[in-house]
Amino acid sequence: MQCFNHSALLSGQTENLHSEESNDTSLPYNDNLEIERAMEIENIWYGFEEKVSIASRQETSINEAPSIVSVITAEEIKNMEFRTFADVLRTVPGFEIRKMGDYGNVVPVVRGIDGANKVRVMLNGHLVNFPLWGDAFMYFDDFPVENIKKIEFIRGPGSAMYGENAFKGVINIITNNAEDINSVRVNTGYGSFDTIEENITFGKRYGDIAFSGLLHYRTTNGHEGTINSDTQTLVDSSISSLGYAKTSEAPGSVEDWRREYNLNLKTIYKDFYIEGLYINKDTSSYLGPQYVLSDESDIELNYVFVEAGYKKTFEEILTFRPRIYYDQFERNGYFELISEEGILPLDLDGDGAKETLELYSDGLIGQTWGTQKIAGAELPVDYQIFDENTVTLGMEFRLINQTNIRYETNFDPITYESLGSIQNFSDTLPYIEEVTRRI
Repeated sequence: MQCFNHSALLSGQTENLHSEESNDTSLPYNDNLEIERAMEIENIWYGFEEKVSIASRQETSINEAPSIVSVITAEEIKNMEFRTFADVLRTVPGFEIRKMGDYGNVVPVVRGIDGANKVRVMLNGHLVNFPLWGDAFMYFDDFPVENIKKIEFIRGPGSAMYGENAFKGVINIITNNAEDINSVRVNTGYGSFDTIEENITFGKRYGDIAFSGLLHYRTTNGHEGTINSDTQTLVDSSISSLGYAKTSEAPGSVEDWRREYNLNLKTIYKDFYIEGLYINKDTSSYLGPQYVLSDESDIELNYVFVEAGYKKTFEEILTFRPRIYYDQFERNGYFELISEEGILPLDLDGDGAKETLELYSDGLIGQTWGTQKIAGAELPVDYQIFDENTVTLGMEFRLINQTNIRYETNFDPITYESLGSIQNFSDTLPYIEEVTRRI
């Protein structure tokens, strides 16, 4: 339909040009003028004149961008009725979205290569990838679209420009400014899987001060797919001849419920700005790391960032863009790896043969806590040599701290032998180490 309308539009414009030129005998017919006007219409139709900054970190039109760039605008998001960031990604050429069977995480596949840690995601240019695994989709798959102005994509490698996490692609989510909203908008909705969503978007300018943002709440029971058999089913089958009862909860439904709060605020005063984001997300573990149905696992995710910066251009050729920022990621999990009265065959003596059947009366329980903190500063300087040629110099420092590590289980983390109660292994056998990196 778009191609048909496009052709009709071009042909209509061409007919008008012929008619106008032919009625005025004093002006010679100008083929170049006709072609130029037709090309202008084509550029507008296909979005070639859309301005993007993701390809070179300098604002340029798509047809001049030195990368394969796609843009999805707020109007397209509204017309196609997208509800989340992951919904938008499903329509991007070269992108495929998969849902993993263990924790139910969303993983992008770009041109046949999967891995969420290979796609760099930014919010208004601020990196939001989780430093522990390099994954942004754990926190941002359900990111609301109500306050999104547009999303820019590099469909392919972007590491030369952006460094880590950009091997398969780069995504920049751009939110609305005060002028884009200039009001307060409230909407609510109810949908399938007991989904409830509430949103407040706001934006206003008062003289030199402008602010905009979003308040968001969403809860859903999620996908209700049935699992006919799980890992515990195989164990039950192998020991049934010894008189042990079935302990697997399969067949049964996966646990895909989610509850999420979002707060995004951006304030601008003359050449200064400050922006913050808070995400609180509570989810189930889908099947969990052992691929066993369970209804008691719970994962709580918290993410907050604050960024302050300044942008000033002198004589239209020299631009300073210093910024400082702080990020904090928290992931706290309670995992029922095997349900109550579950049984596992164990190899306690390490000879490779599983000679013992271990019973877990309360289930196989593990609890983890961890925090990643990032503090950084950047000073880029742009110098425009002449039209459309800019040199950028700069420096950046980041301090990344992995801390508050806790690990508790009711089993030995090495042999999986039952301990009868939950014990703390944070100091003796932590699941990850406390470390600091300076970049």
